[in-house]
Amino acid sequence: MAADIETFNLRLRRWVLIIGILQVLFGCLVGLVPPTAVPWFRGIVMAHIEFTSNGVLMTVMGLLASELHLPRLLLHLWLWTLLIGTWANGSSGVVAGFTGRSTMLLPTANQGFPPPHGVDNPFATALLLVSGFAIVVALLLTLAGLIRSRDMRAARPG
Repeated sequence: MAADIETFNLRLRRWVLIIGILQVLFGCLVGLVPPTAVPWFRGIVMAHIEFTSNGVLMTVMGLLASELHLPRLLLHLWLWTLLIGTWANGSSGVVAGFTGRSTMLLPTANQGFPPPHGVDNPFATALLLVSGFAIVVALLLTLAGLIRSRDMRAARPG
């Protein structure tokens, strides 16, 4: 049973690392969108920054995956909240950039770079709210898994 969870952790680690690097690459590609291609270029800049930084977060989480001592179900929850949270974050910028409508959750960006079609984009708002919730859950699960890892090592004899 322990070997099964270790094999699962190693596969999970590998896939989270691949997805993290893919997300950084995707963020770089989003950054190649020309300013004239979208109504609100600031949304694309935001998406570029969010995808690349969240890709780095995903990559770091991949490096930590084998250290997490969580039940298999919680490891699945950890993976899905991490995926949903990091991808929804950058996606909100893509949606805002291509629609020209931002969200009230970005007051600083809206003030410095007013979107041409307003700040009432419910889809971009929902993506940011989902992202925030999911990333917080993933981080809490990461902390729990790391703390349990230390506790389990301390409890082992020898």
